[in-house]
Amino acid sequence: MQLTHIALWTNHLERLRDFYVKYFNGKSNEKYVNSKKGFASYFVSFESGPALEIMQRQDITEAYDKDHIGLAHLAFHADKKEQVDQMIERFRMDGYTIAGETRVSGDGYYEGVIRDPDGNIVEIVANGEPEIQAALFPPYELLLEADPDREKVEVYLKDSDCFIATVRNSVAGVIVVRKEEGGKAEIMNLAVADIFRRRGIARKLLRHVSDKWAPAQDVGLLRICTGTSAAGPMMLYQQEGFDLVAVDRDYFVRNYAEPIWENGIQCRHQLILEKRLNSIYEKKIGRFKASRFNY
Repeated sequence: MQLTHIALWTNHLERLRDFYVKYFNGKSNEKYVNSKKGFASYFVSFESGPALEIMQRQDITEAYDKDHIGLAHLAFHADKKEQVDQMIERFRMDGYTIAGETRVSGDGYYEGVIRDPDGNIVEIVANGEPEIQAALFPPYELLLEADPDREKVEVYLKDSDCFIATVRNSVAGVIVVRKEEGGKAEIMNLAVADIFRRRGIARKLLRHVSDKWAPAQDVGLLRICTGTSAAGPMMLYQQEGFDLVAVDRDYFVRNYAEPIWENGIQCRHQLILEKRLNSIYEKKIGRFKASRFNY
């Protein structure tokens, strides 16, 4: 099951909608009016997570100046603590109530708290920078999300390096990289836990490998492979300097017993991307030839 939206009653429909659109980059639909039931509403959606349904009916009232049974608060995630600081100051300048100054909470979040125009409590939260370290015990549950064949995972783990990103002592992401001959290496697995996605963790893991691990291992070229059904990873890899060099048609059909589905599309073909890390490698051994692959 997936939580799709949370509904709020209000006596000021447009004012509350405009607040979440303006400050949290929400996108609103057209007003929906249900004459039979006597209410009107807007849906406001965000970059990720549940939407807000903001509803108005004339006979709905509430005391906002004290805690009550029901909604406790809403929380929005910020990429870093500086963004939390900036947003709290923006709310202060615009005259909104600051219900809690920025602080590190008992469970490790950096947060600030405000009240929306109706008095609902809204937290702006940042997790802080993830810590990346070598994995003592590979997180198989997460690894198998990216590569469902456990036997294959166990084989390449034997001669690879595995790093994890942790946030508040929870494993947020994992990357596995295997060194090959001739100053080359392949990223065998990259996965981020659902609750930590869209927070730049995959990007940080990739940069840890290219900026720290690769120079220490005298690696000048990285390779990573993905499926044709994975639009998000393909965009990330290209943003991080990987270029598409080859396509292995029907790779996932030939090599996996069960069909792999992603975004409603069967993953059939493998895309092969490379990233050169220095000009010395380019001059020394030249282009990494596509003949390395059997297709």
